[in-house]
Amino acid sequence: MSLVVVLADAELELRPAGGTGEACTFADLPVLDAFFHREAVRGMPDGERRGRPDIVHQCLALCQGSLLNRQGRLRTFVHTRDDRVIAVDPRARVPPNYVEFLLAMGRLLRGEVVEGFSVADGTFRQLIERVAADRVVALTPEGQEMDLSAVLSSPGTTVAVMGAFPCGDYRSPVYELADLQVSLGPELMTVPAVLSEVLAAAPRGRPR
Repeated sequence: MSLVVVLADAELELRPAGGTGEACTFADLPVLDAFFHREAVRGMPDGERRGRPDIVHQCLALCQGSLLNRQGRLRTFVHTRDDRVIAVDPRARVPPNYVEFLLAMGRLLRGEVVEGFSVADGTFRQLIERVAADRVVALTPEGQEMDLSAVLSSPGTTVAVMGAFPCGDYRSPVYELADLQVSLGPELMTVPAVLSEVLAAAPRGRPR
């Protein structure tokens, strides 16, 4: 069994007003952040959910440090609201410092080389077709409560999709493409908490 984590419709994007080079103030950071760029976010469509790259940062740190990843049984992708797909190499280092992470993602989204990460245009549907997994599981509060360990123990490759946004629902056709819609219970959970449950529920194996 192998697992593919897809952080779907991630609120990770370049901030609207330009600027190049290294940041000198938080407002100069290249990636939109709802705290550092609150005025810009306030005037945007879907402003209540945009500017949350911190969700991606926390989730990637969990994925890269997980036992599953160290065993060579995890692949991770980030699909953004702008239909950019970031592929994360299993050996990639996620900067523990959030500002450093934003600078790295800014360089990546502007077309520069960032070791361990690659980015290309692509819709969520194209990503799922590219992965060609045996099953696609969408994590959603509206899904059916199921035992995650049982869901993830099926042979082959399972894609676990979770939305990397703070509120609302998927914008991409996640439900249309999912074989299962799974809920972890009636209480709302943060995305990193959901991801932690998924990583913990995946069957353990020997390193490759």
